Amino acid sequence: MVIITKHGEFECKDITRKERRELYGKVKVVFQDMKPELVHGLADDFALIAFETEEKVDEALGSLTVLEEDEVLMEIINSYMGFETPSGHGD
Repeated sequence: MVIITKHGEFECKDITRKERRELYGKVKVVFQDMKPELVHGLADDFALIAFETEEKVDEALGSLTVLEEDEVLMEIINSYMGFETPSGHGD
């Protein structure tokens, strides 16, 4: 799946319905409280899901600033979960 963000297009691994359902439970818990350390951990988890290895994460996101990387990872989470994104991207 390709996720389009204001920072570029990113080829991310497809996930199954079952994987999406399992991840949705984690996302709901984290998004309920929005504690920065939990959001950060969730974003890191999704980076590995999307790009599969740390090396591929570095290749895809290494040229971004930390803030840009967080924005891309939030777009990735929103796209996987089917959430509407503020930028209108992510389909």
